[in-house]
Amino acid sequence: MTPYRVFIAAEVVATLRTCGKREQQIITRLFDQLAQEPFLPGDYAEQDEIGRPIQVVIAGTSAICFWTDHAVREVKIIDVKSAGR
Repeated sequence: MTPYRVFIAAEVVATLRTCGKREQQIITRLFDQLAQEPFLPGDYAEQDEIGRPIQVVIAGTSAICFWTDHAVREVKIIDVKSAGR
């Protein structure tokens, strides 16, 4: 399967800059994995303001929120937040 494109919200990039190097590596490996495995389910799901399911994957100490637009073969990374551990 051809990898999907991964789009990262500007706010996520700003958050990544504040993470330690190890955490950045864990998170960016997940981004690479999502490009290769766009059907990967999250550890749990939330809904956004329009009712779209947002997958949430726990990676390291972070919760990565994304949704996959299969029609255009893109994964949208919309938030990275503390996993609360």
